[in-house]
Amino acid sequence: MTKKRIIFCTILSLFLLAAFFPATALGSPRGQMDRQGYSSTQQQPRQETPVYNPPAPSNPAPSNPAPPPSGGSGGSGGTTTPSQRTFRSGGYQAPSVPAPAPAPSPAPPSSPPSPAPAVPSAPSWMTPAEAEAFKLLNEFRIKNGVSPLEAHQALTEVARLKAKDMSENNYFAHNSPTYGSPGNMVRQAGISARSVGENLSGAGNVRQAQVQLEHSSGHRQNMLNPNYDHVGIGIEPWRASPGIVMVQLFIRQ
Repeated sequence: MTKKRIIFCTILSLFLLAAFFPATALGSPRGQMDRQGYSSTQQQPRQETPVYNPPAPSNPAPSNPAPPPSGGSGGSGGTTTPSQRTFRSGGYQAPSVPAPAPAPSPAPPSSPPSPAPAVPSAPSWMTPAEAEAFKLLNEFRIKNGVSPLEAHQALTEVARLKAKDMSENNYFAHNSPTYGSPGNMVRQAGISARSVGENLSGAGNVRQAQVQLEHSSGHRQNMLNPNYDHVGIGIEPWRASPGIVMVQLFIRQ
């Protein structure tokens, strides 16, 4: 068979196949994404239900006019206006009426804050300077939420003795060269106490002496200690220079 005959037979065979078998599409089209986007989980995209507002009809007269309202008097009667309708795909839905907002519930009555304790009055056996110091000390405690202290007469006598000893012997320390420690002085006076504290301050006057103590952490700790329940205050003029020396003795009975 010559080369031309082979080519002729091949072309004839292809022609006969095309005549008897119509052309078909092979394979599948490439994947495409719709407007909602493509999801790898192959879930159907969620479609929002469209809202359709129909145009106003050209003929204002409805095909099925509403019957006149019953119970009216004779005559022509009033006309009724059809309510506005909102159409969604799938049927008719009446326009929603917003529910009335709930009335705000009244706020519960707040309990009044408990009144601060009153500053106790200084007893008559205190000197004016000691009474002022006693008042300032308890005001400072109440301001910081601590109960006020009671004045202790025997303890005040010990504080006066310590202040006088410091002024006469010109020293400024908790341990007295004459009487020893504050705890020793309290025991020698026959005062029963589970704990004892002492503050010392030298200043021009009582108020300055109190302010100095308030600005010292160790002295503040004594003045604001809630465990103490009684105080004795002694004030004497400072002989070495103008001013005073103040002694505060705290105890817990």
